[in-house]
Amino acid sequence: MIKVALPEEELFRANELVRAFCQARTDDSSRLEYHTRGNRVTLVESRPFFIDPSLINSVNVAQLEFNPELKVWVLYWYDRKNRRQPYPTGRNRDNIEKLLAEVAADPTGIFWD
Repeated sequence: MIKVALPEEELFRANELVRAFCQARTDDSSRLEYHTRGNRVTLVESRPFFIDPSLINSVNVAQLEFNPELKVWVLYWYDRKNRRQPYPTGRNRDNIEKLLAEVAADPTGIFWD
């Protein structure tokens, strides 16, 4: 299967939505960032280590992947070994707005401490 790059208009829309999402979840104690690569947007949370605040710990929180054939976004979470897993609730395929809302609400408790 050949991966097609994210359509430019969808990439622009995703960047705007994810940037606002990350800004809303960033505070003095932690920072939420995102990285895009191909059809994937990865949310990464960074915070200082408790014992040595000069060191920063970054953890992958979630990944959204655009399926160009179905024109939907698919949601994944990261386990404690930093392996990507399909979001388990059955609400893992939709538009990016709904999936970001699912990450924010975190009804399963797998995204946030």
